[in-house]
Amino acid sequence: MRLSPNRGARLASLLVLAPVLCAGFVSIARAQGQPAATFETERNVYTAGGHVRPARPVQGDFVAAGGRVVIDQRIGGDATLVGGTVDVRAPIGDDLRASGGDVSVDSTVGGELFAAGANITLGRGAVIARSARMHGANISVEGRIEGGLKGSGDSITINGEVRGDVDVAAAQVELGPAAKIGGALRYKSPAVLKQAPGATVGGAVTRDADSKRPSQAASMPGKWNPHRGEWHYERRGTGIVGGILSYLGLLACGALLLLVAPVFSTQAPERIRSTPWVSLGIGFATVFAAPVLAVLLFVTLLGIPLGFIVLALYPVLLLAGFVVGTLFIGRLVFKPLRRDEPPGFGTAIGWFALALLMVLLLAWVPVAGGILLALVTFAGIGACAVELYGRRKTAPPLPPAGAATAAP
Repeated sequence: MRLSPNRGARLASLLVLAPVLCAGFVSIARAQGQPAATFETERNVYTAGGHVRPARPVQGDFVAAGGRVVIDQRIGGDATLVGGTVDVRAPIGDDLRASGGDVSVDSTVGGELFAAGANITLGRGAVIARSARMHGANISVEGRIEGGLKGSGDSITINGEVRGDVDVAAAQVELGPAAKIGGALRYKSPAVLKQAPGATVGGAVTRDADSKRPSQAASMPGKWNPHRGEWHYERRGTGIVGGILSYLGLLACGALLLLVAPVFSTQAPERIRSTPWVSLGIGFATVFAAPVLAVLLFVTLLGIPLGFIVLALYPVLLLAGFVVGTLFIGRLVFKPLRRDEPPGFGTAIGWFALALLMVLLLAWVPVAGGILLALVTFAGIGACAVELYGRRKTAPPLPPAGAATAAP
């Protein structure tokens, strides 16, 4: 079965991530002509630049970001690679995680493989010791995967060996003459599998097309897609459980903020009311500028650790912005019920719980729900920034060094 994603939530994700991805790729493209900057520990190497490659074999992990990333030296541990073009030619001791426009792997990988990109190629010399997961537009597998294969794309072609099960989803799935699958093949596609003479599958071949006609599936919840000839329906039980868990997790984050920083959780939402456009503008600029700052730090020698810190804190920033924005919604909607004195913790968490439920329910509205989520998050991030800056300006100055303590 194919799980139909919520269109409102998906649009919200795109609104939040679009400037991030654009900023990252633009900055990497501008860095093409700059030399790579490298930061090394005793075993690990972190590098970024226009053209990136390890200068010598790496004993531990290797993390690289650049316009073009080439691995032609052995990596003893994990390899995490991000670039416009990623080319892996030397052995990887453990897991390989690669993301880029074009991703090519033609070597041994001692652990698992995760690859995402427009074009993903697993060459004839590639051997993946464990399982592989690939997501892209065009995926080609000509090497050997000791475990199973999971993936999705527009076109998936297997002309190599997969010793485990294969579970893929694509507009077209094809097995070449050299394809050899040791386990079962399960594929989701509107088109029938193309299997060349000589291709073998050890287990059962199952097509999960969801392609029943509306007359045959009138009792099934979902929508008929006439362009692809498919009937899409949702696993409602899974969606309900996931929604409840998401609600409880966000509620816990809001309760933690109200408990740890009660004054901040009151004053930051007030910034949205007093300066809505400033908060929204600063929030949008922050979401856009943070990944740019991280990439710029990557292309400097001393800034690579700071760049990773910025990227690590980025999800926390988005979460804090959403919580503060939801707190503002609660204060705005339930303002007639408020008294003059500040609410207690129980009252505040109650307002937040109701506002959070309202926001998440509105997020199910196509288009408008996604825009609402984005605006709430942007405004909350901007309010946090304005409030922190205001506190910094009003903080009392430190006494001069060596100042004598006044006598009582």
